[in-house]
This record gives sequence, structure tokens and C-alpha cells, in this order.
Amino acid sequence: MKIVSYLAEDGSEGVGVALENGIIPTGYTDIRDFIVAGPDVHDELRCRADRSDPGQLVVPQKILAPVPKDAKLLWAGGNYQNHLAEVDLHPKEPVFFGKLRSAVIGPEEPIRIPFPETHCDWEAELCAVFSKRAYRVKAEDAYDYVFGYVMTNDVSARDVMDTEPLNITLCKCPDTFAPIGPHITTFDEVGDVNGKALAMTTHVNGVQKQQASTDTMIYSIPTLIEFLTRWVTMEPGDIMSSGTCGGTGVGRKPQQFMHPGDSVTVRLDRIGALTNPLEAGWKETS
Repeated sequence: MKIVSYLAEDGSEGVGVALENGIIPTGYTDIRDFIVAGPDVHDELRCRADRSDPGQLVVPQKILAPVPKDAKLLWAGGNYQNHLAEVDLHPKEPVFFGKLRSAVIGPEEPIRIPFPETHCDWEAELCAVFSKRAYRVKAEDAYDYVFGYVMTNDVSARDVMDTEPLNITLCKCPDTFAPIGPHITTFDEVGDVNGKALAMTTHVNGVQKQQASTDTMIYSIPTLIEFLTRWVTMEPGDIMSSGTCGGTGVGRKPQQFMHPGDSVTVRLDRIGALTNPLEAGWKETS
């Protein structure tokens, strides 16, 4: 199933199952409440989706980021060798940093570039969404804690990253720098992404910038979950990314970055595609 958060025509928020011609409302308004409702509720929704009646479907006013408002957002850095090579980093174990919830936007919402001089870079990343509380989880059990997967663009201000000392929060967490969506694809539809060669790409204005396969991650999703949950308790609906691949703007010669008026799409086979326009954040917007 593809699970979305959406804004209904009457202005209320809901959680639904996305189909080609509309959304089946689940009756839930919070994505975490839907996740913890459990397999029986999820299985009933799968049956409803299989026999969907067009009269049951709603057309949303807007698709929102499928993220609880108080979710923890932990992003992995440097998990593809070709990205580590292009930025000349050599970590000896997984690296994590937090994204602020205020940075989260949904599909088609604009990424606002803070200043004219901002080096605004793209980073396609696959995220795992947790299904239940996870603390000190062993890698062999990790997939028991994964509700599904969602795409993110780990937008980065590279000019800030180049400062001394490194200000990772301001590099990674300006408002709108965490597009997530458009839906969570449930685990049963995909399974172990590291056991499959799923293609991940980024396109800016239709031009491909990144391409990699999920089976080339340095650390698998289970390995990342084991490492992360040694330190942090993850709750249902919390999100962990798995790092970006080579082809980022900062790694190109000459370097390339995004500008107002651009459009960026990050995509992963069997998961989905997330598109966002870019606009000048230093100008007044309506």
C-alpha cells in the first residue's frame, strides 16, 4: 500500500491509501496513529483497496509530508562510496545527524533558498519509517521494526558546510530543506531493499544528476538501524534515512547548485518520486 497524509477539501487532515484515481480515507488523522493501529487494520485497508469503489474515494486538496508532527528525523551521511569519494570523506562507521521538523515539506511544496549566495544542493535518499518502538535492535531483527519506505531530498547548503567550524544544523536544516513523500510504501510491497538493485535517481529540470542502486550501500538498512538504536530510541512514525549517492552538485567539476525557478525530482524504483520547485527565500512570498 501507499499511505499518504492529505489535506481534504474542507481543510481537515487525513491519512489515506493512495490509488491511481483517488484516496481511500482510513479514518485516521495522524500517520503515527495509523501505523500503531496494527496489522489487522492495515490488512483490512488492503482488502478495501483491492475492491475499491470509486464512490469511496476522495480527491485531496493537497498531499502532505507523511510524517508525524513530533517525529524524530535521523539522516545517515556518507553511505555510498561514490559520494564519499567526491566529497573526500572517510568515516569508519555510520554517521547520523538530525533534521529539524520545521524543515519538512511535502511534494510540490517549494524549497526556499535562504540567500542568493546559498549553494543549494540535492541529495536523493531512501528512508525507513519505523513501525514500533525500537531500542538496541539487532540487525537480524531490524525489518520487524520497519513499517515502510519513503523518499526524501536531503537538501544542503554547501556554503555553510564549508565554514569552520562546520555548522551541520544550519547546513542541513533551513526551513523547507527536508522534502519527504509523496507516500510511504509499506514494507510488504518492497521487502529488503539491500537485496534488490533498485535504481535511485535525481533529476534537476529533467536532467539526471544522480543514479545509484540500493544494493551498493556501504551499510544496509538493518545495519544502520542496529547502529542508530544503540543510542536513540525510535518511535512509530520516526524516520531514518540511508544516505545519498554520488552525483551531488558539490562533487561536480565545476560545482552545480539549484536556483530559483528550478525543479528537482528524487525517485526510487518501487517506492515513488518526489518533486519540488525552488524559489527565492530571501524575497517576500504569498
